Amino acid sequence: MLKNIVSLFLVALLAAAAPASAQSTYPAKPVKIVVPVTTGGPSDLVARLLGDKLSAALGKPVIIENRPGASQSVGAAVVAKADPDGYTLLQAAANMAINPILMNDLPYDTVKDFMPVSLTHLTPYVFVVSAQLPVNTLAELIKHVRDNPGKVTYGTTGQGSPQQLATLLLAQAVTLGTLTEVQYKGSSAAHPDLISNRITFMIDPLAAAAPHIKSGNLRALAVSAPQRNPSFPNVPTAAEAGVSGYDFVSWGGLFAPAGTPREVVMRLNAEVTKALGSDDLRKRFEDMGLVAKASSPEEFGKFLQAEMIRWKALLK
Repeated sequence: MLKNIVSLFLVALLAAAAPASAQSTYPAKPVKIVVPVTTGGPSDLVARLLGDKLSAALGKPVIIENRPGASQSVGAAVVAKADPDGYTLLQAAANMAINPILMNDLPYDTVKDFMPVSLTHLTPYVFVVSAQLPVNTLAELIKHVRDNPGKVTYGTTGQGSPQQLATLLLAQAVTLGTLTEVQYKGSSAAHPDLISNRITFMIDPLAAAAPHIKSGNLRALAVSAPQRNPSFPNVPTAAEAGVSGYDFVSWGGLFAPAGTPREVVMRLNAEVTKALGSDDLRKRFEDMGLVAKASSPEEFGKFLQAEMIRWKALLK
Protein backbone atom coordinates (compact mmCIF):
# COMPACT_ATOMS: atom_id res chain seq x y z
CA MET A 1 0.00 0.00 0.00
CA LEU A 2 2.79 2.40 0.83
CA LYS A 3 4.04 2.72 -2.72
CA ASN A 4 0.58 3.84 -3.79
CA ILE A 5 0.35 6.67 -1.26
CA VAL A 6 1.37 9.44 -3.64
CA SER A 7 -1.10 8.38 -6.33
CA LEU A 8 -3.87 8.09 -3.75
CA PHE A 9 -3.15 11.59 -2.48
CA LEU A 10 -3.09 12.98 -6.02
CA VAL A 11 -6.39 11.29 -6.85
CA ALA A 12 -7.86 12.74 -3.66
CA LEU A 13 -6.60 16.19 -4.55
CA LEU A 14 -8.17 16.04 -8.01
CA ALA A 15 -11.40 14.52 -6.74
CA ALA A 16 -11.74 17.35 -4.25
CA ALA A 17 -12.24 19.92 -6.99
CA ALA A 18 -15.32 22.10 -6.35
CA PRO A 19 -17.00 25.04 -8.04
CA ALA A 20 -14.88 28.16 -8.32
CA SER A 21 -17.19 29.91 -5.87
CA ALA A 22 -15.82 27.77 -3.00
CA GLN A 23 -12.69 29.85 -2.64
CA SER A 24 -14.49 33.18 -2.90
CA THR A 25 -16.96 32.27 -0.13
CA TYR A 26 -14.45 30.58 2.17
CA PRO A 27 -14.31 31.10 5.06
CA ALA A 28 -17.80 32.13 6.11
CA LYS A 29 -17.33 31.15 9.78
CA PRO A 30 -14.53 30.41 12.30
CA VAL A 31 -11.94 27.76 11.43
CA LYS A 32 -10.85 25.19 14.00
CA ILE A 33 -7.37 23.65 14.16
CA VAL A 34 -7.27 20.45 16.21
CA VAL A 35 -3.95 19.84 17.95
CA PRO A 36 -3.59 16.17 19.03
CA VAL A 37 -1.22 16.96 21.92
CA THR A 38 -1.37 18.91 25.19
CA THR A 39 -0.66 22.62 25.35
CA GLY A 40 2.91 23.91 25.36
CA GLY A 41 4.58 21.50 22.95
CA PRO A 42 5.95 22.37 19.50
CA SER A 43 2.77 21.37 17.63
CA ASP A 44 0.59 23.41 19.98
CA LEU A 45 2.82 26.48 19.79
CA VAL A 46 3.02 26.26 16.00
CA ALA A 47 -0.76 25.95 15.70
CA ARG A 48 -1.31 29.02 17.89
CA LEU A 49 1.24 31.17 16.09
CA LEU A 50 0.00 30.04 12.70
CA GLY A 51 -3.61 30.42 13.82
CA ASP A 52 -3.05 34.09 14.64
CA LYS A 53 -1.65 34.71 11.16
CA LEU A 54 -4.43 32.76 9.44
CA SER A 55 -7.10 34.56 11.43
CA ALA A 56 -5.80 37.92 10.22
CA ALA A 57 -5.48 36.71 6.62
CA LEU A 58 -8.84 34.91 6.42
CA GLY A 59 -10.80 37.51 8.32
CA LYS A 60 -12.35 34.92 10.64
CA PRO A 61 -11.33 33.59 14.07
CA VAL A 62 -9.09 30.51 14.09
CA ILE A 63 -9.78 28.41 17.17
CA ILE A 64 -7.19 25.99 18.59
CA GLU A 65 -8.60 22.85 20.19
CA ASN A 66 -6.28 20.42 22.01
CA ARG A 67 -7.39 16.78 21.76
CA PRO A 68 -4.47 14.67 23.08
CA GLY A 69 -4.36 10.92 23.55
CA ALA A 70 -3.32 7.56 22.06
CA SER A 71 -0.16 8.75 20.30
CA GLN A 72 -2.04 11.67 18.77
CA SER A 73 -4.64 9.42 17.15
CA VAL A 74 -7.56 10.80 19.21
CA GLY A 75 -7.26 14.29 17.73
CA ALA A 76 -6.51 12.95 14.26
CA ALA A 77 -9.68 10.84 14.35
CA VAL A 78 -11.76 13.94 15.16
CA VAL A 79 -10.54 15.61 11.97
CA ALA A 80 -10.82 12.46 9.86
CA LYS A 81 -14.54 12.30 10.70
CA ALA A 82 -15.20 16.04 10.35
CA ASP A 83 -17.10 17.58 7.44
CA PRO A 84 -14.68 18.13 4.50
CA ASP A 85 -15.41 21.84 4.23
CA GLY A 86 -12.14 23.42 5.41
CA TYR A 87 -13.46 24.44 8.81
CA THR A 88 -11.79 21.63 10.79
CA LEU A 89 -8.06 21.12 10.30
CA LEU A 90 -5.34 19.04 11.96
CA GLN A 91 -1.94 20.32 13.08
CA ALA A 92 -0.20 16.95 12.96
CA ALA A 93 3.31 15.69 13.63
CA ALA A 94 5.46 12.74 12.55
CA ASN A 95 3.08 10.32 14.30
CA MET A 96 0.94 10.51 11.16
CA ALA A 97 3.62 8.45 9.40
CA ILE A 98 4.49 6.23 12.36
CA ASN A 99 1.12 5.26 13.84
CA PRO A 100 -0.03 3.18 10.83
CA ILE A 101 3.11 1.07 11.27
CA LEU A 102 2.81 0.51 15.02
CA MET A 103 -0.95 0.58 15.64
CA ASN A 104 -3.35 -1.96 14.16
CA ASP A 105 -6.52 -0.32 15.46
CA LEU A 106 -6.26 3.23 14.20
CA PRO A 107 -9.72 4.83 13.89
CA TYR A 108 -8.76 6.33 10.54
CA ASP A 109 -6.73 5.66 7.40
CA THR A 110 -3.80 8.08 7.12
CA VAL A 111 -3.87 8.00 3.34
CA LYS A 112 -7.59 7.85 2.56
CA ASP A 113 -9.03 10.06 5.28
CA PHE A 114 -6.80 13.15 5.07
CA MET A 115 -5.89 15.83 2.57
CA PRO A 116 -2.35 17.27 2.94
CA VAL A 117 -2.38 21.07 3.05
CA SER A 118 1.23 22.02 3.82
CA LEU A 119 4.21 21.18 5.92
CA THR A 120 4.57 23.78 8.67
CA HIS A 121 7.89 23.12 10.39
CA LEU A 122 10.85 20.87 10.97
CA THR A 123 11.97 19.95 14.49
CA PRO A 124 15.73 19.43 14.91
CA TYR A 125 16.89 17.13 17.71
CA VAL A 126 20.02 17.18 19.84
CA PHE A 127 22.07 14.54 21.66
CA VAL A 128 22.21 15.62 25.30
CA VAL A 129 23.76 14.28 28.50
CA SER A 130 23.96 15.56 32.04
CA ALA A 131 26.70 18.08 32.74
CA GLN A 132 27.65 15.67 35.53
CA LEU A 133 28.55 12.90 33.06
CA PRO A 134 32.23 12.98 31.95
CA VAL A 135 31.25 12.77 28.28
CA ASN A 136 31.95 15.75 26.02
CA THR A 137 31.50 14.46 22.47
CA LEU A 138 29.25 12.06 20.60
CA ALA A 139 32.21 9.76 20.03
CA GLU A 140 32.80 9.66 23.78
CA LEU A 141 29.13 8.83 24.37
CA ILE A 142 29.29 5.94 21.90
CA LYS A 143 32.44 4.65 23.62
CA HIS A 144 30.75 5.03 27.02
CA VAL A 145 27.81 2.93 25.80
CA ARG A 146 30.11 0.21 24.44
CA ASP A 147 32.22 0.18 27.60
CA ASN A 148 29.16 -0.23 29.84
CA PRO A 149 27.01 -2.93 28.20
CA GLY A 150 23.58 -3.21 29.77
CA LYS A 151 24.18 -0.26 32.11
CA VAL A 152 23.35 2.65 29.80
CA THR A 153 19.83 4.13 29.78
CA TYR A 154 18.21 6.54 27.36
CA GLY A 155 15.00 8.54 27.57
CA THR A 156 12.08 8.53 25.14
CA THR A 157 8.48 9.65 25.19
CA GLY A 158 7.11 6.22 24.32
CA GLN A 159 6.75 3.62 21.60
CA GLY A 160 7.27 5.14 18.17
CA SER A 161 8.28 8.51 19.62
CA PRO A 162 10.85 10.62 17.78
CA GLN A 163 13.32 10.08 20.64
CA GLN A 164 13.01 6.31 20.22
CA LEU A 165 13.30 6.45 16.43
CA ALA A 166 16.34 8.73 16.60
CA THR A 167 18.05 6.30 18.98
CA LEU A 168 17.19 3.33 16.76
CA LEU A 169 18.77 5.20 13.84
CA LEU A 170 21.92 5.69 15.91
CA ALA A 171 22.01 1.98 16.76
CA GLN A 172 21.58 1.21 13.06
CA ALA A 173 24.48 3.50 12.14
CA VAL A 174 26.98 2.37 14.80
CA THR A 175 27.39 -0.67 17.01
CA LEU A 176 26.17 0.22 20.47
CA GLY A 177 25.31 -2.98 22.32
CA THR A 178 22.56 -3.30 24.90
CA LEU A 179 20.65 -0.16 25.92
CA THR A 180 17.76 0.25 28.34
CA GLU A 181 14.92 2.52 27.28
CA VAL A 182 13.14 4.62 29.92
CA GLN A 183 9.81 6.04 28.78
CA TYR A 184 8.34 9.34 29.98
CA LYS A 185 5.11 11.20 29.30
CA GLY A 186 7.05 14.07 27.73
CA SER A 187 10.46 15.67 27.43
CA SER A 188 9.87 17.88 30.45
CA ALA A 189 9.13 14.80 32.56
CA ALA A 190 12.44 13.24 31.51
CA HIS A 191 14.62 16.28 32.11
CA PRO A 192 14.98 15.98 35.90
CA ASP A 193 16.33 12.43 35.56
CA LEU A 194 18.56 13.43 32.67
CA ILE A 195 19.97 16.48 34.45
CA SER A 196 20.68 14.47 37.59
CA ASN A 197 22.36 11.72 35.50
CA ARG A 198 19.80 9.06 36.48
CA ILE A 199 19.46 8.33 32.76
CA THR A 200 22.52 8.45 30.54
CA PHE A 201 21.41 10.34 27.44
CA MET A 202 18.52 11.49 25.32
CA ILE A 203 18.03 12.61 21.74
CA ASP A 204 15.58 15.39 22.48
CA PRO A 205 13.90 18.22 20.55
CA LEU A 206 16.27 21.15 20.50
CA ALA A 207 13.33 23.38 21.44
CA ALA A 208 12.77 21.37 24.65
CA ALA A 209 16.42 20.90 25.64
CA ALA A 210 17.68 24.40 24.76
CA PRO A 211 16.92 26.10 28.10
CA HIS A 212 18.82 23.39 30.00
CA ILE A 213 21.72 23.55 27.56
CA LYS A 214 21.92 27.32 27.99
CA SER A 215 21.77 27.00 31.79
CA GLY A 216 24.62 24.49 31.76
CA ASN A 217 22.60 21.62 33.24
CA LEU A 218 22.72 19.63 30.03
CA ARG A 219 25.62 19.23 27.59
CA ALA A 220 24.86 19.23 23.86
CA LEU A 221 27.01 16.72 21.99
CA ALA A 222 25.60 16.98 18.46
CA VAL A 223 22.51 18.00 16.53
CA SER A 224 20.63 15.37 14.58
CA ALA A 225 20.09 17.35 11.37
CA PRO A 226 22.57 17.47 8.47
CA GLN A 227 23.21 21.18 9.14
CA ARG A 228 24.28 22.98 12.30
CA ASN A 229 21.58 24.94 14.07
CA PRO A 230 21.97 28.73 14.04
CA SER A 231 20.92 28.91 17.70
CA PHE A 232 23.84 26.64 18.67
CA PRO A 233 26.44 27.16 15.93
CA ASN A 234 29.24 25.55 17.98
CA VAL A 235 27.41 22.24 18.35
CA PRO A 236 28.48 19.88 15.53
CA THR A 237 26.15 17.70 13.50
CA ALA A 238 26.13 13.98 14.23
CA ALA A 239 27.85 13.42 10.89
CA GLU A 240 30.57 15.90 11.80
CA ALA A 241 30.88 14.17 15.17
CA GLY A 242 31.66 10.84 13.54
CA VAL A 243 28.32 9.17 12.71
CA SER A 244 28.42 9.32 8.94
CA GLY A 245 25.09 9.84 7.18
CA TYR A 246 23.08 10.34 10.37
CA ASP A 247 20.01 12.47 9.62
CA PHE A 248 17.01 12.81 11.88
CA VAL A 249 14.53 15.68 11.88
CA SER A 250 10.93 15.45 13.02
CA TRP A 251 8.22 17.55 11.40
CA GLY A 252 4.74 18.99 11.57
CA GLY A 253 2.11 19.81 9.00
CA LEU A 254 -1.46 20.86 8.38
CA PHE A 255 -4.10 18.40 7.13
CA ALA A 256 -7.76 18.72 6.15
CA PRO A 257 -10.31 15.91 5.91
CA ALA A 258 -10.29 14.02 2.62
CA GLY A 259 -12.76 15.50 0.17
CA THR A 260 -12.11 19.10 1.14
CA PRO A 261 -12.57 21.24 -2.01
CA ARG A 262 -9.36 21.82 -3.93
CA GLU A 263 -9.92 25.58 -3.96
CA VAL A 264 -10.19 25.66 -0.18
CA VAL A 265 -7.04 23.56 0.24
CA MET A 266 -5.11 25.86 -2.09
CA ARG A 267 -6.41 28.98 -0.30
CA LEU A 268 -5.20 27.54 3.01
CA ASN A 269 -1.91 26.50 1.44
CA ALA A 270 -1.31 30.00 0.08
CA GLU A 271 -2.01 31.63 3.45
CA VAL A 272 0.15 29.11 5.35
CA THR A 273 3.01 29.66 2.89
CA LYS A 274 2.71 33.42 3.26
CA ALA A 275 2.60 33.21 7.05
CA LEU A 276 5.61 30.90 7.29
CA GLY A 277 7.56 33.20 4.99
CA SER A 278 7.07 36.24 7.22
CA ASP A 279 10.16 37.42 9.06
CA ASP A 280 8.46 37.64 12.45
CA LEU A 281 7.04 34.11 12.36
CA ARG A 282 10.30 32.62 11.10
CA LYS A 283 12.09 34.36 13.98
CA ARG A 284 9.59 33.03 16.52
CA PHE A 285 10.09 29.53 15.17
CA GLU A 286 13.87 29.88 15.29
CA ASP A 287 13.69 31.10 18.88
CA MET A 288 11.81 27.89 19.74
CA GLY A 289 14.42 25.73 17.99
CA LEU A 290 12.11 25.03 15.04
CA VAL A 291 12.53 25.64 11.31
CA ALA A 292 9.59 27.12 9.40
CA LYS A 293 8.91 24.96 6.35
CA ALA A 294 6.04 25.27 3.88
CA SER A 295 5.25 23.01 0.92
CA SER A 296 2.64 22.37 -1.73
CA PRO A 297 -0.04 19.74 -0.94
CA GLU A 298 1.56 17.40 -3.48
CA GLU A 299 5.03 17.84 -1.97
CA PHE A 300 3.63 17.14 1.47
CA GLY A 301 1.96 13.95 0.21
CA LYS A 302 5.23 12.71 -1.29
CA PHE A 303 7.10 13.63 1.89
CA LEU A 304 4.63 11.64 3.99
CA GLN A 305 5.06 8.64 1.69
CA ALA A 306 8.83 8.78 2.09
CA GLU A 307 8.49 9.00 5.87
CA MET A 308 6.19 5.98 6.05
CA ILE A 309 8.51 3.90 3.90
CA ARG A 310 11.57 4.97 5.91
CA TRP A 311 10.11 4.14 9.31
CA LYS A 312 8.49 0.92 8.19
CA ALA A 313 11.91 -0.34 7.08
CA LEU A 314 13.39 0.55 10.48
CA LEU A 315 10.55 -0.59 12.75
CA LYS A 316 9.61 -3.82 11.02
